[in-house]
Amino acid sequence: MKITFTDRVISILAYFTFGMFSLIWIIFANLTKKRISPFLSFNLYQAIFISIVLFIVGYLYSIAINLISVIPFVGKLAHSFNLFFNETPLFLTFTISGFLVTLVVCYLSVLSLLGMRPYVPMISEIVKDNFGG
Repeated sequence: MKITFTDRVISILAYFTFGMFSLIWIIFANLTKKRISPFLSFNLYQAIFISIVLFIVGYLYSIAINLISVIPFVGKLAHSFNLFFNETPLFLTFTISGFLVTLVVCYLSVLSLLGMRPYVPMISEIVKDNFGG
């Protein structure tokens, strides 16, 4: 099946909006009975799963930092680590963690624009096994 330019643009929008556009497009396609191509389906569901994983990792990270912060020496070290990676801007408002997330989103978007399926360890296999593609 040929990958259209529209599928590529929708895939890019899905990654840049962290899965929100994916949900909207899936609902729209179901309401209008429009068929979603395997390439687009793979990218839409992968964007949703990546956003869920980012949310869970961020939530668990904040819980871990709060638990570790009560330990005398290690808590101060963990607070300094958190301050450096998540709150200190490197360039304009980009933190190190924000820059890494932006790099991953750009990688996913560029490969989608080229018509390739971007590979993210574990998530891509889950999406491929459960949603086709």
